[in-house]
Amino acid sequence: MIIANWKANGSLAANISWHKKLTQILPGNNFSDIGIASSNIHFIQIKKIFEKSNLKVGLQDIDFNGGARTGSVSASMASDAGCNFSLLGHSERRYLFNEDNTLIRTKIQAAISNRIKPILCIGESEECLEEKETRDFLKSQLIGALSGVELNKHAVIAYEPIWAIGSGNTPAPKDINLIHEFIKDVVQSTSANNIEPKVLYGGSVSHKNAEAFFDEKSIDGALVGGASLKASSFADIIKIYRKVKRK
Repeated sequence: MIIANWKANGSLAANISWHKKLTQILPGNNFSDIGIASSNIHFIQIKKIFEKSNLKVGLQDIDFNGGARTGSVSASMASDAGCNFSLLGHSERRYLFNEDNTLIRTKIQAAISNRIKPILCIGESEECLEEKETRDFLKSQLIGALSGVELNKHAVIAYEPIWAIGSGNTPAPKDINLIHEFIKDVVQSTSANNIEPKVLYGGSVSHKNAEAFFDEKSIDGALVGGASLKASSFADIIKIYRKVKRK
């Protein structure tokens, strides 16, 4: 699956233009392998303009509860609006909003309870990489967020090394593949029902490097940030993904 993370970008007019361009490049309405994590304010618009396709529309975050939590969108509210999936634990949420693994686990459980697919984001800092602590750090994130959680067969993890996001620097595809294999093993042993997840790669994904990533067996798709804001670039990544994974 290829998921666009638009972060705090977009406008009503720009979103319509983006949709028009994408559907010109990718005609038809079979978009089951595509997801868009739009801003909360644009969610309904994106649902509407893609209503004739099976593209998945999700949110970049949800809250575990409703009520007296000003500014939040609860899991039940998101589900009621037709949210298909939610990113949870993105590095920007962890860093800017001080979200820890305990809170993220609570959000994952709320998502599952409300029939929303949680996409757990994990990733190490550059300091962690230099200290050769990547695997230990990722394992702590996975155990902290998923210990005792009963996942379903569609569980998804997004591996985004923090040092690669928006930097243009990426790990070698073979190294990402090894990390993805490690993630699958940890999740399988950590989750309550031993599910092996799909693992997406995120962090400076572009049409220039996508094929090398998707050629690797354990890279199941991508979470695309900056390159998803331009419909033509995002469409190029999708075309590469389909070409490689449907061989």
